Amino acid sequence: MTHAPLRHRARAVSRLVAVATVGLIGLTTTARAQGTLSTQGFGYPPGGLSARALGTAGATGEFDLLSALNPAAITEIGSGVVTVQGQPEFRTVRVGDVSERSRVQRLPLVGAGLRVGRVGVMITASTLLDRSFATQSVGSALVDGRPVPTVDDYESRGALTELRLGAGWQWKSLRLGAAAVAVSGDNTVVRARTFPDSLRFGAVLDTASIGFQGLGAALGVNWRVKGGLLLGASLRVGGDLESVRSDSVVTRASVPGRIGAGILYDGLKGTILAAKVERVSWSAMNGLGTAATTAQDVTNWSAGAEIFAGSLRAYPVLWRVGYASRQLPFLIGTIPVSERGLHTGVGVPIVGERAVIDVAAQRLQRRMTGDAAREDAWSFTVGLTVRP
Repeated sequence: MTHAPLRHRARAVSRLVAVATVGLIGLTTTARAQGTLSTQGFGYPPGGLSARALGTAGATGEFDLLSALNPAAITEIGSGVVTVQGQPEFRTVRVGDVSERSRVQRLPLVGAGLRVGRVGVMITASTLLDRSFATQSVGSALVDGRPVPTVDDYESRGALTELRLGAGWQWKSLRLGAAAVAVSGDNTVVRARTFPDSLRFGAVLDTASIGFQGLGAALGVNWRVKGGLLLGASLRVGGDLESVRSDSVVTRASVPGRIGAGILYDGLKGTILAAKVERVSWSAMNGLGTAATTAQDVTNWSAGAEIFAGSLRAYPVLWRVGYASRQLPFLIGTIPVSERGLHTGVGVPIVGERAVIDVAAQRLQRRMTGDAAREDAWSFTVGLTVRP
């Protein structure tokens, strides 16, 4: 029994993944290579969610002070807050009977804020798109008219970061918010070519780097309709987004717009139920990269719960669970990639109400339409929140 047809299909899909990945800055390969499904185009969108919101799969995001989504939630700031979180991810890409493992470490969200009179003010830096990956291809190059075996390694390091300066205030049963948004970042791709015959041929190293800058604005509202029922909505409007190399503008597009809505019910003793849906216009970024970098508009939804599960030193410990379904922004060729995830988490007080550690675990499955390739991932988010 032979596996040749299956391996051939695996190599073809792997090649497609690699070409789409490196196409952003004009690097291409025609040899077999490995890649990831989640870091295509300009990268993977963590979502701007805090560790505690990720425990509910993002369902509470429209009402979460720490998440960089709805500026109306800033009204919950109290006297002040500082938060930081880390997010390691371990993923395995499978194409037919071929698989490859990789890992990435993110710092997806930091923020700080305080109350000024009746207004809460907060600044956050969250990862809009993370583009960390490595691929390898084996092929040959012509030297003096003769083919010489080569190994090409591609590595990308970089991200687009969304900076927000927001304010929130309360008017009767309404909480209102607004924020100025700036997007900045860079992508650096390193290409290294080595030769198995290192005595005759030296290694070749190329580096390409490009920066990004853009502006936008966000609005939000939370409304306690009655009793334990809350409704929330937020809007991000994108302005110009430019790619820059050596202080010169290379391409122009727009910061992707976003509209989201959520519902939350906290009328049950010790339990919060929530759901969220959003539409993100990633296609606004088309034209910022090459023709190989094609973005689509996506719809994402999630549902989850937060449950009181006892106390530690008289302060509540909160358990969280949720499920999310997302579409990733960038196509592989013409093929979309979707993501489904089971989430859980816990919030533990460490210095009373002044310091809390939130931990979230996500089991994620990403698939190309038609199941040509699959990426399974474990993601862990740890957030520390301090209220001075």
